Amino acid sequence: MQEYILLLIMLIPVLGAIFALTATNDKNSSSNNVYNIAIWTLFVNVILILYALSHLDIEKSGVQFVEKYNWLKYPFAELFVGADIFSMLLILSINFSFFVAQFYLRHDVSKAKTLIVSTLLFISLINGYLIAADILSFYIFFASISIPMIILISTYGSIRKKNILIRFSLYSFIGCLLLFIATMVIYCYKSSNIPLNTVSYINLPNKLEYFVWFSIFFAFLSHMPIWPFHYWISSINSTLKHPLVFIIGNLIPLVGLYGFIRFWPNTVPDTISIYAPFFVAICVITILFMSLISLSHKDFRYKLYTYMTVYYLLYLIGVFLPTSVLKINIGYSLFSFFIIITILSFLISHIEKQKKKLSLYAGSGILCYMPKTSKSVTLFVLACIGLPITPLFWNNFIIIAEIFNYNLVLGTAIMLSLFFISLSLLEELYRMKDKSYATVVCNDDIDLSNKHFYICIICLIILFFSFVKPWWFVF
Repeated sequence: MQEYILLLIMLIPVLGAIFALTATNDKNSSSNNVYNIAIWTLFVNVILILYALSHLDIEKSGVQFVEKYNWLKYPFAELFVGADIFSMLLILSINFSFFVAQFYLRHDVSKAKTLIVSTLLFISLINGYLIAADILSFYIFFASISIPMIILISTYGSIRKKNILIRFSLYSFIGCLLLFIATMVIYCYKSSNIPLNTVSYINLPNKLEYFVWFSIFFAFLSHMPIWPFHYWISSINSTLKHPLVFIIGNLIPLVGLYGFIRFWPNTVPDTISIYAPFFVAICVITILFMSLISLSHKDFRYKLYTYMTVYYLLYLIGVFLPTSVLKINIGYSLFSFFIIITILSFLISHIEKQKKKLSLYAGSGILCYMPKTSKSVTLFVLACIGLPITPLFWNNFIIIAEIFNYNLVLGTAIMLSLFFISLSLLEELYRMKDKSYATVVCNDDIDLSNKHFYICIICLIILFFSFVKPWWFVF
């Protein structure tokens, strides 16, 4: 089984999506059936990922578990998949986060089949993207990830979803076209498909080299919330109120970030890497701008989006530094990051639903009447901003320290941005807990259920024990 473990990690969510499509359409049982399929599919996948992690050599750098499959005969092309500790950590955190999310969604019967099928397809594609080890399969997964996202936007977007879909499709098409051109140039130049880690060994003519690498760069940049592309991502996420779709929408920047991580530290030629400081400056300006905007915004979900934007760009700056030692620290941080964001997204959704049901205004102190929700939101907001019991705190500390070591002004600007975004989250938490804003609530059935509260506690325990090594449970 070990020979096909990565292929299974990609294919199992697809099989789950097929089973979900065949689930009965009976109104009383359809949603339960598809959610049960999703839970068991993701549970099996998490077990397989843990099995794969247990067989990785943590002392060995580079791609392990390399698998090759014949893909095309004419022209000949092989599919290479491979995993290292970094990519497997991302896959584990994403699959585990979506597994946990299913327990919060079991009573959501609105278009459940469309939601679960699209989600499982998205998970399969992003798993494939994270373990793709050759230039062609990397491009195909990069381009395909947008398909389930388009389905979900068209299903769960707001009344402005037509304009949002056009904008999302346009930027996705531009990014895919640029990467396609670069991929085809590399493929034609070598007359074969090549592993990603050998791209830097291709000696392209000077002008062609600039064209190829800037095409790759802007393809990934089109998926990042950075100027001038920040608006299209924010306009999408501001319309996605469904918590699971919101999480999927906020994984799109991970696609761009991972592309930079796979290419930038070791693969990009020196003639291109000299421009890194200019891109870092744009990242810092975007971070400062977004963190200041969050202070004036009153929507908790938008604050969570800006928080994610700031941290994605923090990790991108870490990638741009002239060192590759931060890669594993970024992986540890992202492991904790996705779990925290997933739980917070569903907690925010629960609060919004109760406010709507009770006709409470946005700034009401509703948490005064929701003790379990209040405890959960407080702990996860503190984990967001640096509660020192998670890998998010420790590894972010290392990343920021390295940035300060590289450039004091750059480090100071980032610390200011992190301070503003943390203040923004704490401000919203205070408002929801402030008794002076509270309205008399007669309904006692507005708090988190015991099951959902225990899920929050279990996730906090996992984060606590993952303080040093996120994979402590398999080694």
